[in-house]
Amino acid sequence: MTRAKSRLVSIPKSDLGSLEATIETLENEYVMGQLERSEQDIQMDRVRNLKEFLKEL
Repeated sequence: MTRAKSRLVSIPKSDLGSLEATIETLENEYVMGQLERSEQDIQMDRVRNLKEFLKEL
């Protein structure tokens, strides 16, 4: 990996909160683990539709 030159980047302030939330999520091992397990459940067809879920309640 080569080191890029530092550059100034400008983004709208309204996008900054979303970017910070994304970074926080990516750094959270628990949340990322949950997302990974969810993806595995979807791939293995271990999911229920809303109707099935509501019947169980």
